[in-house]
Amino acid sequence: MITIKNNLLEVEVTEEGAELRSIKCHGKEYLYQGDYTWKRRSPILFPWAGRLRNLEYTYDGVTYHMGQHGFARDMTFTVVEKEEDRVKMMIESNDSTLTIYPREFKFFVEYKVEGNSLSSRMIVDNTGDKEMTYGIGIHPGFIMEDSDALVYIDSGDEDAIILDANGKRVGEERVEDKLPLSFFSNNTTLIVPSANKAVVKGKDREVEIKLTHFKNLVVWRSGNDPYLCLEAWDNLPSKEGEEENFNTRSNTVKQEKSSTLQFESVFFFS
Repeated sequence: MITIKNNLLEVEVTEEGAELRSIKCHGKEYLYQGDYTWKRRSPILFPWAGRLRNLEYTYDGVTYHMGQHGFARDMTFTVVEKEEDRVKMMIESNDSTLTIYPREFKFFVEYKVEGNSLSSRMIVDNTGDKEMTYGIGIHPGFIMEDSDALVYIDSGDEDAIILDANGKRVGEERVEDKLPLSFFSNNTTLIVPSANKAVVKGKDREVEIKLTHFKNLVVWRSGNDPYLCLEAWDNLPSKEGEEENFNTRSNTVKQEKSSTLQFESVFFFS
């Protein structure tokens, strides 16, 4: 387990999936601890965020199988840089990943604490000689035991996308800037394109997410369990009738060969 900290925050990260395991502010735990239906805490989503239809896609005319949220969350990362308040970790493509996702890459995850904030930065190096199509995101859950908590969303100008428990689009609509925690029940997922930030406020915890380099805010929880996931994604689920073809699919990241892209989100705790 790796620890980074300052005078306000103490954060634990594991090399397994580069997953956050604990976020304490003034000694109080804010990160969901996997003790209800959902057993993860803050998975990294790469090279896909969400669920592909039938868990399959085609790329360059070949069909591949990829599980929900990609495979980075199940890989062991290597620490490449470590300071008291920052850690940077890395995985890279290998023979196993190439059977699931046929592109060469290096993928870095960096966490840094500053004041009462925790930044999460993902860096993708396309080390191959072909364009990369992929999805990417971070999926942290935060303890929210106050059933009267409210979620405030800076929703931008686009309709939100609502997904059912199987990750299928079931509607698009404008959402209120203030939603009760009860809105996120029955495994409902809300995706808000072009959102800038969101805040969940309870009696004893407040968490804010700012999407500095991500396109889509995602909010979810399992049933009525006492936590809420505030997520950042840079891809969207497929539209009705759209093929899961990475050569033509919309709402994905397209990265040129031999290039680098960065994706960052920042969380604030009070």
